[in-house]
Amino acid sequence: MKVRVYRNLDRPFCLFGIKGSFIAVAGALALCIIIVSLVVGSVAGSIIGLAVAAVLLAVGYLAITEIQHRLGNKALRRKMTGLGLPKFVIIRNKVWRRLM
Repeated sequence: MKVRVYRNLDRPFCLFGIKGSFIAVAGALALCIIIVSLVVGSVAGSIIGLAVAAVLLAVGYLAITEIQHRLGNKALRRKMTGLGLPKFVIIRNKVWRRLM
């Protein structure tokens, strides 16, 4: 009996070099950049709005990829979860110390 094994099952989803949970962060950042560029474009002119959008999208992409290299997928989830918690709740790693 032959069984097909798909190699992509163990790899995270990737879109333009942005992996896993960082795609949601990049989408939110892109939405904010589009809103800012629309506001700048309506105030200053459409060409300036397009230039601002292009520059901010390039800087945002570089920032997301840099954060992705510094933080892992688990660390991002931990930070995003910690944002909604009250300040008196402390998040620690699952490291058990021996009781003496």
